[in-house]
Amino acid sequence: MPKIRVSMPELQRRALLEVRKQPGCHNVQEIAINRVATHAENNWSLCVLAAGAADANTAARAAVHVQTILRRDYDLLTDGSVGP
Repeated sequence: MPKIRVSMPELQRRALLEVRKQPGCHNVQEIAINRVATHAENNWSLCVLAAGAADANTAARAAVHVQTILRRDYDLLTDGSVGP
């Protein structure tokens, strides 16, 4: 099944919502989506910038989990790409 290509702001929005659904992470304040420039299977990665009241290690584990899930379905739009 082809992946859905989304913009950086849209992927950030979706990822933050998913991270906040993870146990102990409802207060995560900010995440970052990083574009991966290599010819890897995935063209982005996710990390927590501001854990808020959440434990930093818990938030980091949640980010890895959410990244794994969302990478199955989403790729970042690249310059000149057209969305779904």
